[in-house]
Amino acid sequence: MKIQTFVLFSILSMTLSCDDLIRSVLKNYNKTYETDGQVLGAKPLFIGADANRKQVTISLQEVVKVKEPTDIQFPPGDSPFLFALEKAGNMILFHREKKTSRVLATFPVITDSEEGLLGLTFHPQFPKQPKLYTNYVKAIGNKDVTIVSEWVVENPTNFEGMKLASERVLLQVEQPYPNHNGGQLAFGLDGYLYIGLGDGGWRADPKNHGQNPNTLLGSILRISVTPDTQSKKPYSIPSDNPFVGKAGYAPETFAYGIRNPWRMSFSPDGRLLVADVGQDAYEEVDIILSGKNYGWNQTEGFHCFTDGCNTALYQPPFYEYGRDEGQSITGGYVYTGSAIPDLKGMYVFGDFIQGKIWAIPVPKPGENSKVTETITLGKWNLLIPTFGRDNDGEIFVADYQTGTIYKMVKP
Repeated sequence: MKIQTFVLFSILSMTLSCDDLIRSVLKNYNKTYETDGQVLGAKPLFIGADANRKQVTISLQEVVKVKEPTDIQFPPGDSPFLFALEKAGNMILFHREKKTSRVLATFPVITDSEEGLLGLTFHPQFPKQPKLYTNYVKAIGNKDVTIVSEWVVENPTNFEGMKLASERVLLQVEQPYPNHNGGQLAFGLDGYLYIGLGDGGWRADPKNHGQNPNTLLGSILRISVTPDTQSKKPYSIPSDNPFVGKAGYAPETFAYGIRNPWRMSFSPDGRLLVADVGQDAYEEVDIILSGKNYGWNQTEGFHCFTDGCNTALYQPPFYEYGRDEGQSITGGYVYTGSAIPDLKGMYVFGDFIQGKIWAIPVPKPGENSKVTETITLGKWNLLIPTFGRDNDGEIFVADYQTGTIYKMVKP
C-alpha cells in the first residue's frame, strides 16, 4: 500500500463510522479490471481443465461498440433493434440492419464500484404494450438507492422517433455499500417481473442480508407491475408468492440466500437460472425455486462458507467451479439458436476476469442434480460483463474493456 493511501485510510478510520469507512474505501479505490493472463489473439486458448474437455469452436463477430456494457437486450418479436446499457448511464439503441446507433436515454446514475445502469427488460407484449423496465443505482440525499422503474416508450418501432417518457418508479431499495447490487430484471412465463438483488456488499455479508428474509437484499424478488389499489403501492404482490402473509418475511421475496446474482435468465421451459458470484472459492449456477434458501452467507457453492454449517438446510446449486478456473461468474442464456448446433439446449455463460466461455446441460424439470459436464468455448481476451440472446436464440457476448459486443457464430 502506498504511504499516502495508508495515511488517508488512517485519517478516515478515525473520523468515520465502520460502515462509512467501508463505503469510502469502496467508492475511492475502485478496481481497474484487466484480463487475466496473457493477451490473446482472434482465436481462444484451451488451457487448464479446458484442454481435456469437449471443445466447441466458435468465432466472435463484432456487432457494435459501446462503453463499459452491463446488459444486452432485444425487444420481443421480430425486431431489428439491440439495446445495450452502459455502466455510466447511457441506454444505446442499435439498428442491426442499418448498423446505426444512438443514445436513447441517459440515466442519473452513480458508478462507484459495481453501481450504475445495470438491468433492462421489456414488457412481454412489447411493442403492443410499449413499456420497458430498468434497474439503476442513483444517489438520493447521502444514500445509494437501487431504482426499478417502468418507462413508457414513444414510437417503439421507429429508430429515429423512439424515446423514453413518463418514468414510473416501482421499487426503491437502499444499498448499504456500492457493490453486490445484482441488477438483472426479467419477466417469467407467468407474466411477473423478477428482480435480482445482491446482499448489499462488502465481504461475508456483514449485515446478514442473505439469511434475513425480511429484507429485499440478497434475494430474488417477484412482483406484478400492476399497481395495488388497496395499499397504493406502484406494484402488487402475486398471491402465490411463497411468503405472502408469513411473519418475518418480505412478501416480494421469491427466494433468498443470494450473494450477487450477476445476470439471470429464464430457460425455454420457464425456469429461472441465476449465476451467483462467490467470494473466496466457488462460483455457482442455481435453478431458482419458490421459497427456497440458497445458503449465502452460510454456504458457497456446494460447500460451507462458515465453519460447521449444515449444507442440508439450504438449496444447493446445480453447478459450480472453483478459483482454479475463474474468479467471477457472468450468467448467460440457454442456447436456442441454429447456427451452432452443438450448443442446442445448453446454458452458455462465462467468467468476467478469465474471459472463459463455457456451456453446460441444464437438469431436467423437477430435478436439481449436480452437473459436472462442462463444454468449453475457450478462453478469450475479454472481460465478460454480460451476455444477450436475440429472438432467433443466438447468443451475444460483451467485452467490458473495449465495449465491443460480439455475436457468437460458427466459423
